[in-house]
Amino acid sequence: MNIYLVVEGPVGEKQVYSHWVPLVNPKLSVVKTINDVKKDNIIIYSGGGYPSYFEVIEAGIEDVASTPHLDRLVIAIDSEEMTYDDKRKEIEDFISDTGTTIDYKIIIQHFCLETWALGNKKIVSRKPKDKKLQEYNQHFNVLVNDPELLPDYPQDGLNRAQFAEHYLRKLLNEKHRNLTYTKSNPSALLHDKYYDNVKNRLNNDGHNKSFNDFLLAFI
Repeated sequence: MNIYLVVEGPVGEKQVYSHWVPLVNPKLSVVKTINDVKKDNIIIYSGGGYPSYFEVIEAGIEDVASTPHLDRLVIAIDSEEMTYDDKRKEIEDFISDTGTTIDYKIIIQHFCLETWALGNKKIVSRKPKDKKLQEYNQHFNVLVNDPELLPDYPQDGLNRAQFAEHYLRKLLNEKHRNLTYTKSNPSALLHDKYYDNVKNRLNNDGHNKSFNDFLLAFI
């Protein structure tokens, strides 16, 4: 099976998917161009964020429809401030309006990729020294609460997606001073054990249910 994947974000998100997808399906390997696609390959394109990704999704639909050896389109999108169901419907309606009959899967990162990353219990310090992290934990403790329920952080003017990114960075810095996270440099997430811990959070606690979209999209 060969897959054409559109991710919402830029380089960083492509890096995470390049590392994590083969962990879901070891048969799949990432290639750079359509011309490189042979067997059990995945090619990844950046959607450039909302609303630009609709143009990239449309191009993906056309590429998969016109390229015999491309079997499936996978779309990975943040729900941001929308509900999971509303974002899924938005993407479903867009695809339906194109009239395509291709095989496709939708991954709703509810509400962003960082939400999934917060599911790794191993990065959470039980007794953090950083005062801002202490405040974050008091506001919403991701060790015990479902990260998908993370609220806004109005004290710093952060919506929930912004809060998730700040929270993740603080957690990583608390555990490992030289380890950080940015959307352009997600190297902290590019480890097999990190993926395993995110998956375990879903399987053991039922948290980050949208991560199941990811697990099902590549099998």
